[in-house]
Amino acid sequence: MKFLLSVMAGMLILAFFLFWKIQPPVWIHVETNSPQLKQSVRMAGTTLQVKHIIKSDAGEETVVISNGIFEPK
Repeated sequence: MKFLLSVMAGMLILAFFLFWKIQPPVWIHVETNSPQLKQSVRMAGTTLQVKHIIKSDAGEETVVISNGIFEPK
């Protein structure tokens, strides 16, 4: 019974550690000079991703996500 309880406590501690260590990537807003273009960046694993939100004159938004810098493996 004590062994089972210690295994469950260990799994709970491991789950809390992994939840703390592996956070979902957050988009960070980048300031631009253009009112039609908004940019955001985030790290997705070892890749820097850039999100461009382009607003047309008609008010439609187009989102383009591109991969930037790759870290060597």
